[in-house]
Amino acid sequence: MKSTGIIAEFNPFHNGHLYHMEQSRERTGSDYLIIIISGDFTQRGLPAVYRKYMRVRSALLSGADLVLEMPVFGSVAPAADFADCGVSMLTASGAADVLSFGSECGSLQALEHQAALLSSETESQSQAVKAALRSGMSWPKARAMAYESLGGISGLPNDILGIEYLRALKKYSSSMTALTVSRTDPGYHSAQRNGSFASAYAIRRAIAADDQEFLQAVLPPSHFTSLKEDPCPAVSADDFSLLYHHRLLTITKEDLAQTASMPADLANKLDGERLTFGRTTELIGRVKDRQYTYTRVSRCLTNAMLGITKEDQEFFKELNSAPWLRILGFRKSASPLLSKMKKQSSVPIITKTADARNLLSKTSLRLFEKHLQASEVYRLICEAKTGQSMKNEYTRSPIIL
Repeated sequence: MKSTGIIAEFNPFHNGHLYHMEQSRERTGSDYLIIIISGDFTQRGLPAVYRKYMRVRSALLSGADLVLEMPVFGSVAPAADFADCGVSMLTASGAADVLSFGSECGSLQALEHQAALLSSETESQSQAVKAALRSGMSWPKARAMAYESLGGISGLPNDILGIEYLRALKKYSSSMTALTVSRTDPGYHSAQRNGSFASAYAIRRAIAADDQEFLQAVLPPSHFTSLKEDPCPAVSADDFSLLYHHRLLTITKEDLAQTASMPADLANKLDGERLTFGRTTELIGRVKDRQYTYTRVSRCLTNAMLGITKEDQEFFKELNSAPWLRILGFRKSASPLLSKMKKQSSVPIITKTADARNLLSKTSLRLFEKHLQASEVYRLICEAKTGQSMKNEYTRSPIIL
């Protein structure tokens, strides 16, 4: 039995993801694909465009065998913490032999070289970063350009994640080998499409514009089937505007500064916006600057709204960013994989939320309940938008195909 793990958001699941899964299975000869998927909030700090259950069904219909949910403490986090959580979960499962991830460069050797550079930063690299910052670049762009100028790869988003995956594999002394698959779309931030491939960014724009011609070309049949089976509205950060502003209005500046990933000066800027109501995107646009990018502000705002604190993140990391493995869906044909994981997993496996109380430690249970509350916030926004009720996290069962 051989299994390949993929860490993803599927926001939404599109033809590029389908290609990645097919290539991963073919190039590794794996019997099973294990997916670690972000729940209802993503690494960019924004809500997922569709509810997680719809995206899980789409992945299962397209060839995934088992889908596990990344806790919100890992999914709404910088690239290094996101990668750390996903790799730790796959390692803890005891069932994954290969980690497969997408990249812009498509070269595992180049990514390993870059990972080595980041693990042992030299004085020349540090000076290059500082010079780029002085030129007016944001910190992420400054680091990317500095390392590229010193023989590394460009700082494109999936390359950065790939590097962090490799560093996490080493950190956990994981037995998994690595595989990278080249992206097929025109680029992470491109609004164009390349035949039947487009970036998730372009697809989310098409969803917002209800461009059905574009969507039919770049989304697999499983996407449309899943929308019928698990109907849910497309949501955006602006649908959460009242919740974001309510949190800023009612939280003290001191408590805001204790929000996960929140720097003190950014907390001060956000506190200054407590009496200025507007859409979430307008709020982020007013606060972001060279130092704190749109993504960084979004993550801090979402963590604040969800009540995720620096203490929560510390406890989560003390548990190796994998306190549990929660099953969101699986195929019946994957029963041998599930049996193997139940025997070899080093952390509790949760199929029913009611079982968590008997399986988790006191600290893990507190984090798990906060994780569920985050998904409940998302569900309530969906219900408010459609007027239709949906099953909550305490009554929803895993999807089985």
